Amino acid sequence: MRRLAPRLATALATALALATGPLAACGPAEPGEPGERGPEGPTGPTGETGPEGPTGPTGPSGTAGQDAFEAVSSGQLVVTPSLVSYTQIPGLFLTVNVPAGARVLARTDGGLQCAATGSAYAAVDVALFVDGVAAVPGGQRRVVAANTTSVGQMIANWSFGRVLTLAPGNHTFEVRAVSADPGSATANVASASAPQLQAVLQVTILRQ
Repeated sequence: MRRLAPRLATALATALALATGPLAACGPAEPGEPGERGPEGPTGPTGETGPEGPTGPTGPSGTAGQDAFEAVSSGQLVVTPSLVSYTQIPGLFLTVNVPAGARVLARTDGGLQCAATGSAYAAVDVALFVDGVAAVPGGQRRVVAANTTSVGQMIANWSFGRVLTLAPGNHTFEVRAVSADPGSATANVASASAPQLQAVLQVTILRQ
């Protein structure tokens, strides 16, 4: 038994070395350098088209078709008491194409002057006509220019308009005048250049 002790000790030492050797070699893993990126693969087939989504809400109407037109008086209409039918004021005439689904704003303003001196007056009816017909109610005004004992040839003004619903197509717009009183003095209605009297006719197309 005494002779086996050295051999046994050597064997145990060898076994211990073999057992602990691999454990000592297992340290923490070090990350390696990343490899090069491989080539990109081919594009896969296109998938099926998905179902159509719901229709979105209708947007607001645009301004296409809206426009504005203006005519300026090109002369003076002399209205005497004998002028008993409506007569067009020179230059106050427009032909406008009205689109479907639109409304029309037609308006006019201008001035007239009593041609007499002293205590006289001029009375004139001014009216807006559409396609040869007076745009009444609301499309007519009576304008009176009355002198005073100290001031003659007085000036009076008009300003009015109508909002109209018209069929699609071309329409004519006019401003006409007529004597309103057989006992009144002569009136000079509108003008080609005098700013106090020059009149305008305006037509605006409004989309609904």
